[in-house]
Amino acid sequence: MHRPTGETVLLYGFRDPQRMREINYVMVQMGIRVKVIKDEQLGQTVGYLAGIKGMEENPNPETYEPFDKEVLIMHNFTIDKRIDLMLSNIKKRGLDGIPLKCVLTSSNKKWTFYELANELEKEHTLLTGGSKLENAEEDMTEE
Repeated sequence: MHRPTGETVLLYGFRDPQRMREINYVMVQMGIRVKVIKDEQLGQTVGYLAGIKGMEENPNPETYEPFDKEVLIMHNFTIDKRIDLMLSNIKKRGLDGIPLKCVLTSSNKKWTFYELANELEKEHTLLTGGSKLENAEEDMTEE
């Protein structure tokens, strides 16, 4: 096991126990702290969940339906190469990619985990298949 780096990943939605073990193995080997987010934590801010000082727990968070996608949020990664290495190591373990991922920023740290995951899903849809939606809307307006 490697020395802790101060880097943290928030993981949500990894329902397959074997997949979770494999991803956790990668993080432990790299010295990355893992925090698994539970369904009942979706209404908490991402900053609070990541352990950012000054970010307070919401005592009455809104309740959300469980999100059906895997989400990975990275915090405190100071070198882009570390992110690339982490993603490469996940791939080397034979795991499919994690399409909903981002780095924690000064603005998104204030969002609830659910809001951020929902935004990531929208962005992913636009990047991968959103053009299909736009084309269908254009076809409808041309008729």
